[in-house]
Amino acid sequence: MKISSLFQGLLSSLCLGTALADQLANSTYYNPILPGWHSDPSCIRVDDTYFCVTSTFIAFPGLPIYASKDLRNWRLISHGWSRESQLPGISWNTYGQQDGMYAATLRYHEGEFFLICEYLGQEDGIIGVLFRTTDPFSDDAWSDPVTFKPTKIDPDIFWDDDGKVYVATQGIILQELNLETGELSQPPISLWNGTGGVWPEGPHIYKRDGWYYLLIAEGGTELDHSVTIARAKNIEGPYEAYANNPILTNRGTDEYFQTVGHGDLFTDTEGNWWG
Repeated sequence: MKISSLFQGLLSSLCLGTALADQLANSTYYNPILPGWHSDPSCIRVDDTYFCVTSTFIAFPGLPIYASKDLRNWRLISHGWSRESQLPGISWNTYGQQDGMYAATLRYHEGEFFLICEYLGQEDGIIGVLFRTTDPFSDDAWSDPVTFKPTKIDPDIFWDDDGKVYVATQGIILQELNLETGELSQPPISLWNGTGGVWPEGPHIYKRDGWYYLLIAEGGTELDHSVTIARAKNIEGPYEAYANNPILTNRGTDEYFQTVGHGDLFTDTEGNWWG
């Protein structure tokens, strides 16, 4: 698919609205789909069910998993982190309101759900965590995590066609990950620093029609917050920025919701892209 047509498709469907309106006649739904505090969402579709995880920072249990059949009606089905035994002592060993679990990525691969995140605020800095389950509807089914030492925050997990597993983090940097041991390849590979906004972070990698697409947040978490995208033929780059970036932002507008950024992309059963 040409980059322009894909980007235009993403642009037209980043906010829940038009495509489902045609499918759900005489129904009403609203943004935000999860009212309240649900920052940094990461969402996927598995068969005909949609799943999302959001940040919880220092709250415990953490990393709530929500499920929906129609993208309108959601229910809380589990927490990725619900047992003190999963990370002994971590739930109370924090230093501030901006510590804890945030900016997780939820993915599904070969019959298994993977939930990758970092815990910020420990004496030794950042702890990376990778939870797994085959039953996302049960708290107890989520595994004890494999821990790792991420270079930066906001980890994304991506499986390439050759079976290699990668973690992308703030910066934007890339490392190969051993799922069993948590070992990360060295040195980290720099992918893209965005379009000039501060704090390029929140990366997500997708592969489509032979292209790697790199979605990131940049501009900080205040009024310049935005979502930008680039693509490359090789996962290590070089990445070509989309000419009409940012693909999502409310900066410079009078929209009710401001500071919009840090997105993720997924498809519905009709092949439409959503974020």
